[in-house]
Amino acid sequence: MNVPVIAFFNNKAGVGKTSLVYHLSWMYSDIGVNVISADLDPQANLTAAFLDEDRLEDLWNDGNLPNTVYRSVEPLVRGVGDVVAPMIEDISDRLGLLVGDLSLSGFEEQLSDVWPRCADGEERAFRVTSAFWRVIQMGAAARGARLILLD
Repeated sequence: MNVPVIAFFNNKAGVGKTSLVYHLSWMYSDIGVNVISADLDPQANLTAAFLDEDRLEDLWNDGNLPNTVYRSVEPLVRGVGDVVAPMIEDISDRLGLLVGDLSLSGFEEQLSDVWPRCADGEERAFRVTSAFWRVIQMGAAARGARLILLD
């Protein structure tokens, strides 16, 4: 079963998407909903809103660290495998964060490149195009979330 996703998207910056996801995440968790907030914005502002600077430094340093959203799709980006399960950062008992990553901007290029090739039935194009969906669903399933809020 797929966990419902509410995505907040607008091409214009500064309209309040991140703030809305942040506050709705807390509101849903406060009323008892187990929620995942997924930060798919390459600027990772939602992640910065939830975590302090020391934790951000721990998560974004190079090395063998937990799977942020980018590290979960990185094997696909590098052409050495498929997506891997993300690490969900515990914010509260009913609120988890799929940690954003500044490296995500590199994946956007691949998304725009493969999108038209889906019409040709190219398997890798489908894998790349569906990567975020599969990663957020893995994270939600692992945490038992009933809702995903996507920034």
